[in-house]
Amino acid sequence: MRLTSACLAIGLTGLCAAFMPAHAGDLSNGAADGIRDYGSGGVPVPVPREYQETYKWYLRGDVGIGVKNAGTISNDGLPLAIDQPGSWTETSILSVGFGKYITPSLRAEFTMDYRPERAIETGTQSSVLVKTTNQIGTVGQVNYTDPVTGTTYSSGANQYVNNRYIGTLNEDIKYQNTTLLMSGFYDFNRDGKVHPYIGAGAGMALHQLNQKGTQVYECKDSTTTTVAFLSTIPNVTSNVQPACNTTALGGLLQTYTYTTSAQMMGWGFAAQASAGVSFDLSPRMHWDNGYRMMWQSGHLSVASANGISTIRLNDQLNHELRTGIRWDIW
Repeated sequence: MRLTSACLAIGLTGLCAAFMPAHAGDLSNGAADGIRDYGSGGVPVPVPREYQETYKWYLRGDVGIGVKNAGTISNDGLPLAIDQPGSWTETSILSVGFGKYITPSLRAEFTMDYRPERAIETGTQSSVLVKTTNQIGTVGQVNYTDPVTGTTYSSGANQYVNNRYIGTLNEDIKYQNTTLLMSGFYDFNRDGKVHPYIGAGAGMALHQLNQKGTQVYECKDSTTTTVAFLSTIPNVTSNVQPACNTTALGGLLQTYTYTTSAQMMGWGFAAQASAGVSFDLSPRMHWDNGYRMMWQSGHLSVASANGISTIRLNDQLNHELRTGIRWDIW
């Protein structure tokens, strides 16, 4: 019995030994992939991947210059010296806005562009002749002898003064403009540091015409007319005086000055197409440089101070160069 138990124990021991070498080898210096093969280097840890933060919203600010313009400003009435859009040079532009990244390459933004005031009509217009007649009193007797019959007539009479004024008009008409646009842009090469882009947008244009004028009328000379009470006696007119008669009834002045001003505002449609290139200054800051073609409609008019002429603003097409910073905020 004891012999049988001993044999059974030896057999179990051998069976266990047959299945244990692979596990025992983990602690062996000679077994492949054993823990002891790492020596004192420790257990390897996977290298963590760099975290890249993404942003959804951004702010932007730009400056620009209009390098070429097309369009017309019409003139009704007395011709005026108008500076047409085709001759406008170096029109400055200031712009602010915000936007959102829809995808890594596609973004949408809202911008407000302001184009400061510029003169479109400035100068001195032709002199205007003005006459003012006032009664200055009566005279006791006016005598007149008919050259044919020799008959002499006598009558009381009224006297009138006719002052001649020369008027000069100095006028400035200025134009300024603001556009509100919603635009979309597509950025190429998002994995690089330089990103070409294209874009287009539409919105509204606010046009403003400001008119200021000063009219100065200066009295040059005067004529006194005597009108008899009797219709049979013709008017007796004195010679023209070299100076104004400022003693006329009602208080005539040597110089009259009038100032006029008007401000007209109107809305029109606007649309833009643009292309350019953007540089990454930092993970959150981008430098955009590009060209924009801007079309604006608008039929706005303002009257000149001369009371005869009208200036009318028509459609225009602007070519602009722009540069600005886009800052990712959130």
